[in-house]
Amino acid sequence: MRAALIINPAAGRGAGRRLGAAVAAYLSELGVQIHSQHYSRAAGDIGALVGEQLSTHPDAVIVVGGDGTAHEAVNGWMRAGGGTPLAVVPVGTGNDFTKMLGYGSDWRAACRQIAQAHTRHVDIARCNDFYFANNLGIGFDARVAMAANRMQWLHSQAVYGVALIKTLALNHVTPTVRVQHAGETLETAITLIAVNNGRAEGGAFVLAPQAQIDDGLLDVVVASGLSRSGILRLVPRVLRGSHIDDPAVTMFTTDQLVIESNTGVPVHADGEIRYTDAHRLEIEILPRRLTLMA
Repeated sequence: MRAALIINPAAGRGAGRRLGAAVAAYLSELGVQIHSQHYSRAAGDIGALVGEQLSTHPDAVIVVGGDGTAHEAVNGWMRAGGGTPLAVVPVGTGNDFTKMLGYGSDWRAACRQIAQAHTRHVDIARCNDFYFANNLGIGFDARVAMAANRMQWLHSQAVYGVALIKTLALNHVTPTVRVQHAGETLETAITLIAVNNGRAEGGAFVLAPQAQIDDGLLDVVVASGLSRSGILRLVPRVLRGSHIDDPAVTMFTTDQLVIESNTGVPVHADGEIRYTDAHRLEIEILPRRLTLMA
């Protein structure tokens, strides 16, 4: 197999820089011919590099990084028209995208799977003018993501727990939103809305335990406007994925929805902050549009 390799040295608080050469060497050992190798330098580079490498027609474009890297890669892949399979080697903090693929944070297991050259077609979602592979978070979890992204000094999944407590203490807001889907409208104060293709976010929060990445559906979680104590009560259930019957939580599946807010809400996609004050989000699932080597 002839592959292009793109490494994000900043992924995983510098794990990409430390492990990039080892990933390349292990792939070569497994029989993957790396015909070109590139390191990103700034935000946006991954997507541009993916598009450039697709034009060289390799057998696969392999990116090394975390969820943010995967997010940029799938957006670059979609904008370039896709085709050549995309693969992700996880060296990030949460690695929620690769958990959907069965190898979590084990970069060696990912390399072994990629070397087998099996392709898989999975769903991808579109929101307004961008795409997301795992999930879209509106409200509290977007604020947590913003706080976590500022904590570059913390080098483990504990960053999400610290960011959660900080957000709860300093930035507790319950905006009112309108959610429209299947001809119905839900207008309510929210703690968060999570629109999920995958099951988990933040490394450990199992928001959509029944989600499948190839079922043509989005699993939507709406947590009503909770007090601080209500959020603290709900968090352990989300960690276990046992919140689905909680009276504060509404869950449904759909292939498209519209979310509106008069006041504006923060939004993350795959852990990357996309908006700080979004007023309208048009979201849809694109069944089996993403081709992975996984």
